[in-house]
Amino acid sequence: MKDICQAVYEKLCSDFSISRSVGCRIYPIVLPEDAPLPAIVYSPVLANYESALQGDTGFVRQTIQFVCHGETYKKARELSRQVKRIFQDYHGDMCGLTIQAVFIKSDYEYNGNTALKFDTNEYMSSIEFEFHFNE
Repeated sequence: MKDICQAVYEKLCSDFSISRSVGCRIYPIVLPEDAPLPAIVYSPVLANYESALQGDTGFVRQTIQFVCHGETYKKARELSRQVKRIFQDYHGDMCGLTIQAVFIKSDYEYNGNTALKFDTNEYMSSIEFEFHFNE
């Protein structure tokens, strides 16, 4: 059985608009130090497993967060809209994993600057989806 994170990565890599925007700069969990922008970081946030009286049903609700990094607010936001276009309301075969449904959970902008750091060279836009599938 294919892992949901691998299926998500392959889906992003196979999309022409994403590959044109970020190339192969799609990373799990953390953006490497000094990575060129734009880039996408995906992270599994939470997995809920459904159970029945006789045990595990195999049904999973997996939340995955996508953080889109760009050199401007506009570029980060445009990249998150590309990710949204790919996954919102998706169902069917995703690189060998049958996805029953995908729902958007949240969509927000990061304020990466603090009172001590005023860096305007990187902006982040985050979007989270819940993927429903059977393992």
